[in-house]
Amino acid sequence: MVKKPIVISASRMTDMPAFYPEAIISEIEMRKSKGFTIHTIVLWTKHIRSIFKEPLFSYLKEQQKSGTQLYFQLTVTGMGSDVVIGYHQRKVFPEPCVPNMKASLAHVDDLIEFARNPHRIRLRVDPLIRVRDSQGNLYENYDKLPEIIELLAPKAIKNFTFSFLEKDIYKKVDNRFSRQGIEIISPDISERKLFAENMNTLADNLKVSITSCSVPGLPTSACINGQLLMNLHDQHWPLDLSQPHSRELCGCTKSVDIGGWPPKVCNSGCMYCYARPKIL
Repeated sequence: MVKKPIVISASRMTDMPAFYPEAIISEIEMRKSKGFTIHTIVLWTKHIRSIFKEPLFSYLKEQQKSGTQLYFQLTVTGMGSDVVIGYHQRKVFPEPCVPNMKASLAHVDDLIEFARNPHRIRLRVDPLIRVRDSQGNLYENYDKLPEIIELLAPKAIKNFTFSFLEKDIYKKVDNRFSRQGIEIISPDISERKLFAENMNTLADNLKVSITSCSVPGLPTSACINGQLLMNLHDQHWPLDLSQPHSRELCGCTKSVDIGGWPPKVCNSGCMYCYARPKIL
């Protein structure tokens, strides 16, 4: 039986381009040595500059030459360098080691050129968070989503994704915030739906797609969309379009995530990250 080409995901669980580029190379080469053809490498990162660093950059260019497609899940939340106040007036950084929005978007044009098609880039404003700090003040980044979309839509990036930081989903995340005196405030169903309606209006106006990622009360979507990847592939190689449904509202096509389990520690240090170990 001929194996269908596979999708490699690097990685939902940790920023591999930034912190584990050699592991990306070794994991892909290991699968190629076992006879697998790599249809698409999906690269998830908040550190866009890492894509252009060696040895990863040259390796990815070689993969393109061999027919492998590159697809980028670029996360920009607008929270890099932002501060929330914790107990004893302590400064708490939601994303302590992530570039600010200006730095994050500075190399988007280079990424579009490298991807060879802006449709091979999905921009994730993920998650949107709302918290109450130790002083009772609200902090949120909800307004960053339309701002980022309006900046990037003229560059022909068409696919945008958001999710909300939810309380009572991951106990270790709740505890991480509460230890600092910070309370997560989840949007209720009506707020989610109203936000989504506003995003649908914005999407219609800008001729883009704005979808939610596994948000209760909103439609299922696919961040790794096999049909889209086949359509975008230069040779339209086939894919297994089955959907494992790793989460109830996840419509992603089957892929091989090489982030490891337990996941490799991500040095971005984001407070809301579900993949961080309990002790961090």
